[in-house]
Parts: sequence; C-alpha cells; structure tokens
Amino acid sequence: MYHKVNPDPRTGGLGLRVPPDKFEWQMKYLKQNGYESISLTDVLDHFQNGKTLPHKPIVITFDDGYQDNYDFAYPIMKKYGYTGTIFVVSQAIGKTNFYDVQKKLQPENKIMAWPEIKELDQAGFVIGAHTVDHPHLARVAPEVAKYQIEESKRALEYGLKKPVEVFAYPYGSYNDQVAEITKAAGYRAAVTTELGLAKPTSNPFQIHRIRVTGHYSNHQFIEELHKY
Repeated sequence: MYHKVNPDPRTGGLGLRVPPDKFEWQMKYLKQNGYESISLTDVLDHFQNGKTLPHKPIVITFDDGYQDNYDFAYPIMKKYGYTGTIFVVSQAIGKTNFYDVQKKLQPENKIMAWPEIKELDQAGFVIGAHTVDHPHLARVAPEVAKYQIEESKRALEYGLKKPVEVFAYPYGSYNDQVAEITKAAGYRAAVTTELGLAKPTSNPFQIHRIRVTGHYSNHQFIEELHKY
C-alpha cells in the first residue's frame, strides 16, 4: 500500500510519501527476488476459481490517485515490468486533494487528470474507486456511504468505458454494513488499511495490505514484506 511517490518534502511527510529513489530500490528488490505483479481480481480468480498465479505474486496499490503516481512511480514500475492498482477519488480528478487540505491533514497535492488515468489504464494498471470525496465511510449515514461507493464507480466507469471492480476505503474506515454496501454496488473486492496478506479465507471486501512509508529503511521494507 502506497500513497505518494514524490521527492518534494513540501508535498507532505514520509508517512504517506515515499521518495522515488527509495521506491526504485524497492521495485528493483522485488524484481530481483522473483516477485511478479498481479491485480486484485487475479487474486480473487485464484481463490474462487483456481486461476494459476505466478510463484511470488504481489499486488502494488496506490491510494488517492496523486499526479506523482504517474510522474514518478509509473516510469519506475514500467522499467521493472510492473503494473499496479490506483484507487482514485472521483471528484478530485484533475484537481487536488481538497478533502485533506480542508481538514488540514496534508499539504495541497495535484491529483491525476483523465489523460493520465486513461494512459495508466491502457498500460495495464487497474483503476479502482476511492469514493467521491474521501469521507470516513463508517462515520456517515448508510445512504451517504451508498452514494459515495456507487457514484465513484459510475463516474470512473463513464470515463474509462469499462467496469470498475475494486474499491479502497478512505482512511481505512469501514464496518460490516459499509462492506455489504460495497458488495451490493457490484464491486468484486475492497481493500482496507489493516496490515497483513490476502488469504483464501479473507473476506473479499476486507482485504488486508502491507503499508509502505517513506520512513522505512531498505532493511525495514524487506522485513515488512516477509513478516506476515
């Protein structure tokens, strides 16, 4: 689980930002150690239908859809033959992370516009939904959650002209009801911010991930990769 891949400290702290040189080291490490990138739907097809996966499969995810994912992460991933899944806040497309700026949580960052999103989609990246404007879904009324989950899917499908099948809960905020609404909206899977691996016994709407922050040393990255 990544957010920003950016060299500029003005774009925010290392909790959400991994500098590109660190990110490149991580991708190179994964490549040299035989990891191959797959999509979340590949994971489900494996668990549900027995689809064959590579020997060391990994899903590389990015939350929010920052412009730096396109500017910095994408060229590095392309170099190592990797694709990823980017969860986009639909109302922020071509704008900024206004939802975090308003709450004074993050400095202003550019969010990708449609041309970048479409290019990544064409390059084999998966575009997933991350709500309309990034609320805590477990804290809002069920009808608000339903709108956020359904409308972001609709907006992305309209722009991409293809189904959007995966979702990420903003701030990792969800409960059983939110997970059910996500399922009913027609998604196949949703990811949380809870730490761990996806397992055959995992609820497809409560998939765990391994967080990567800019604070991690190379040794820590390797440790996080293996500790689960």
